[in-house]
Amino acid sequence: MAPNKLTTLRSGLNLLLITAALVTSFSPGEGIAQGGPAAASAGPAGTLRFGTNQQLDDWETLTKANSTYISLVYEGLVDLAPDGVTIRPRLATSWTETPTKLEFTLRQGVTFHDGTPFDAAAVVKNLERVRDTPSQWRGIMAPVDKVTVLDPMRVQITMKQPAPNLLPNLARRGALLISAKALDGGTWKTAPVGTGPWKYEAKDSVKGLKTVVSFYDKYYDAKSVGPRRIEVTTINDPETLYNSLRTGQTDIVWTNPPLALRAEADGLKSTWFPSVLWHLQMMDTVKVFNSQKLRQAICHAMNPQDYIDAAQGGNGRVHTQRLREGQAGYSTDIKGYPHNPARAKQLMAELGNPKVQLTLATFDTQRTIAELFRSQMTQIGVEVMIDQMTFGQFFSTFRSGKYPAAILTDSQDTGAYDYYLYHFASSGAGNPLRTQFAEIDVAVKEALAAATPATQTAGWQKMMRVINDQALDCGFFDYTAYWAYDPKRVSNIVSTVGDVAVFRYSEAKVIGR
Repeated sequence: MAPNKLTTLRSGLNLLLITAALVTSFSPGEGIAQGGPAAASAGPAGTLRFGTNQQLDDWETLTKANSTYISLVYEGLVDLAPDGVTIRPRLATSWTETPTKLEFTLRQGVTFHDGTPFDAAAVVKNLERVRDTPSQWRGIMAPVDKVTVLDPMRVQITMKQPAPNLLPNLARRGALLISAKALDGGTWKTAPVGTGPWKYEAKDSVKGLKTVVSFYDKYYDAKSVGPRRIEVTTINDPETLYNSLRTGQTDIVWTNPPLALRAEADGLKSTWFPSVLWHLQMMDTVKVFNSQKLRQAICHAMNPQDYIDAAQGGNGRVHTQRLREGQAGYSTDIKGYPHNPARAKQLMAELGNPKVQLTLATFDTQRTIAELFRSQMTQIGVEVMIDQMTFGQFFSTFRSGKYPAAILTDSQDTGAYDYYLYHFASSGAGNPLRTQFAEIDVAVKEALAAATPATQTAGWQKMMRVINDQALDCGFFDYTAYWAYDPKRVSNIVSTVGDVAVFRYSEAKVIGR
């Protein structure tokens, strides 16, 4: 389906308004405008006016969901290509990796916005901050024994144990690098200092309303940068945000399916891309879901395409597994559980048609999906009660262990090991009942002990087959994110697959200004 052509929303079903608050797997290229450094302008030019509903509390990289903003001024050692899988050089030009060591060669001639040099000492200071600061990112440094300066332009990370998720996590928000001077001065939360293409303009910014950045003239790769200046306007209400685009106050805005349809009717354009993945995880495999056949019946009774049609304008894709094509552990042999009500009913009959009851925790913007799930389960004799709450309440509540199942999105999108650590390890935050899965643990041990990439991949594939065969996780489908924009003012709209909130500002081209 072409990204700029939205299908008509299914009538009679409520629309799900999905907001950027869901800051945390997909097929590369599915529904995403393609681009990259080569597609950017020959040099920075023009002012890009960007509208979002994501708030900027401060410029902290570890504890705040503020990727829309911090991606303007900060960079990491590596970053992700638009496909969401390929890891590319950024502040590191190359690296070597073994099961217990990562060594980076750093880009020379780079300075932070305060004029201080980017070097190995700055990298060590930043990674030690990640290790020592309580946040969701602290866990990525848990396997790390030490971070060492080899010379001014080389850094070595030594692990206590294999950590195949470390490198991809270094491409994400928590590993963005801040000036050591700013860290020492304690000023980075209000006065960000990074190495990125743009520097913060405090004098032109208004807290809570407008954030302005301008091109950093000493940036090392000016030819890859599109806009010279970017103005990010924060508007919470979706209608008001869209109207800012329609009236010419902004050039591109975050939006939702019905407003994306309106954009097309108003002579504007819209595009969509697959960001995080929705999935049903059955966590209570001891009491409620203690039968493999029951779990398989539930998976077959689900129809994720209904969710896509009702909540996401028909744009998105149903997937067979949690991992994306290109990630180690993805297997074409895993076919998942396609919608098959007859097979679901047959499995329930083999169990004697038990009466199953469960309470599903959900949040306000997920209600359409939850209600459709309840309707689908009724057809096989499973009674679902919905406990609706706010998004903020949801994560703390479902982790309490009160609920046997949840339809989830999460930010653990770096690969098989993170998937295991979050959902299936006995200590995982996404395993609130602390259920142990012996077969999965064995497969993970095999992957971590593997001597070659091929044998490691085989271990992860074994893990994925167990999860699939036991029907512990299923119903995978895209959460689709939307942009609306004025094609007379901006072009080359590129986002990163698997990242819900980040627009790739550098690739954008400003037209006529």
